[in-house]
Parts: sequence; C-alpha cells; structure tokens
Amino acid sequence: MAQTHPEQLKGRGVIEIFAKEGFGLYRGAGWTVARNAPGSFALFGGNQAAKTMMGVGDVGNRATWTQDAIASCCGATASISVAQPLDVIKTRIQNRPFDSPEGGITIFKRLIQNEGIGGLFKGLTPKLLVVGPKLVFSFTIAQHLIGYFEHKLK
Repeated sequence: MAQTHPEQLKGRGVIEIFAKEGFGLYRGAGWTVARNAPGSFALFGGNQAAKTMMGVGDVGNRATWTQDAIASCCGATASISVAQPLDVIKTRIQNRPFDSPEGGITIFKRLIQNEGIGGLFKGLTPKLLVVGPKLVFSFTIAQHLIGYFEHKLK
C-alpha cells in the first residue's frame, strides 16, 4: 500500500495503521497463496520436464551446470506464466483504495468483461525479464548444489 497509495498512509504511525486497518492489511494474501501453489508446481514440473527431455536428472545421472540452467529457465518461464493471471488479480486487489469493497471474483469478472482473457497476462513480458533471471539464477544454483551434495554424500 505504501508503494501504490502513499497518500493514504501519510502522517499515520504504524500503530495507528494496524489499529485502523486490522486484517485489511492482509488483503490479497489468499490470492498470493493461490498464485504461489500453481507457480511452484509449474517451476518444479517445468524444470523436471526439461531435464527429462535432455535425458538427465534421474538417479545416478547428474545434470551439468548448463543443463541445470536450461532446465531452470524452462521451469521459471512456466512458473511465471502459470501464476500470472492470479498475480494480476492479486495486484489489483492490493492496488484498490482502502474503502473499496471489491473482491477478487468481482475484479476477475470485470477484467474478463473489459479486457478479455489477455488482461490476465498483462505485465507478463516485463515480469519474465525482471523476475525470470533472478528465479533462474537461484533455482540453477539450488538444483546444481542439490545434485552436487547428493553425489558427494553417496
């Protein structure tokens, strides 16, 4: 809220904000969880599917650094793309004014009516360009270290 509507928080202390807004500060949390679940499934699933297509990732068949990076890129792209529609709804919930009673389903219906299915994927390209490399980097390192330690501990 401080990033999107700083004027609504100006001159208010933290205690006052928590007292007045209460659980309203958590709006969008349910949609965040709903976004993260399919995003995580797509991340791990896309990563494993890419490794399977490359013929690596099975027990005893360790992926190279490059193969981990390629698989992570596939997983990250799948994750961000699958999660984007729910992320659009979550962002619109968080960006609405404090006094707006609109819920996620109402926002979804209005978005489809006014913008069509394509509205659910607004911002996908910048997100792939900004979030994608960070996710690819961290997931590549994690996957490669997991493979390394599994190999060393045997």
